[in-house]
Amino acid sequence: MFKRIALLTLAVFSLTASAAPNDGVIDIFASIPFVRGADACKFSNSYGQTRTQNLNQMVSLAERLLQSGMKSSDVVPALITFNNLYDRNQGLAQMNLDVTLESSLKAYFDDYYRDLTPKRKKVSFTHLDDLKAQPLSKLDYIAYGTYTLAPSCKGNISVTLHLIKKSGRSESYSAIGNVDTVMSQIAAKMFTEYQRTKFPNSLRIGNKMLTIVGGLNGSVDQVSDPTLAEEACAMLDARLPTRLEMELIDSYGDWSGGISLGTAVWAYPGGKVYAAELRNPTPIRNTWEVNDHSFKYYCVK
Repeated sequence: MFKRIALLTLAVFSLTASAAPNDGVIDIFASIPFVRGADACKFSNSYGQTRTQNLNQMVSLAERLLQSGMKSSDVVPALITFNNLYDRNQGLAQMNLDVTLESSLKAYFDDYYRDLTPKRKKVSFTHLDDLKAQPLSKLDYIAYGTYTLAPSCKGNISVTLHLIKKSGRSESYSAIGNVDTVMSQIAAKMFTEYQRTKFPNSLRIGNKMLTIVGGLNGSVDQVSDPTLAEEACAMLDARLPTRLEMELIDSYGDWSGGISLGTAVWAYPGGKVYAAELRNPTPIRNTWEVNDHSFKYYCVK
């Protein structure tokens, strides 16, 4: 398994840098090997107790077996059998776990795309059945994962997924949970990272293109006074959006290149605010009309 990961990494690292991700869309090699790491549960059981605690535990079990009528000569073999059965059941439970983790990760991504229906999918898992027809240069990342039984010893597993880019830069996503659902946490983190709107981003608003540049922090920012947001946008050679622009950008949503207004109160030109929940007679309000002291904003140009 480690050899397979190494070969894939070397193949990808040997590619030219000209095959950069296209407009935020990334292709991940669909084959994702998962390697079992050290058993944190067993480690915790073995080393998390003192020698005296371990001895007391074994003595207690032996006493219960003797009280139940077992011969003293059979106690030690019974203890060994119980221990071996535990190890065997753990081994059976982990068979094909790597396949389960890989397939569930992709299934959760499919669910997000079906439920949220963004205008464009920014993450794809690419199968390269014919490397001549579809060269490795098409890929942006390869991935591999590691997993272990969680230290809690309650049936959960700890999973870390590693993404390796052609440049050699790597990113990691970790989660702990039930085998059936743990990859939903990692899928959610990846989906948010790659699918959510990043700035600057251009959208067609009416008959013109509008570029969203975010705030001073490079994303949606917040201020204590709307006039501070206007000043921040001016520093970026930009401006606050109009009501029509805000509502059209909102229609794209966070997953399709826009910004959802949600229930937040937003800074608006002229020292006013846009309160999406106060639409009657207008969402454009004075600051004293809303029960907020922090206002979100982003800039456009």
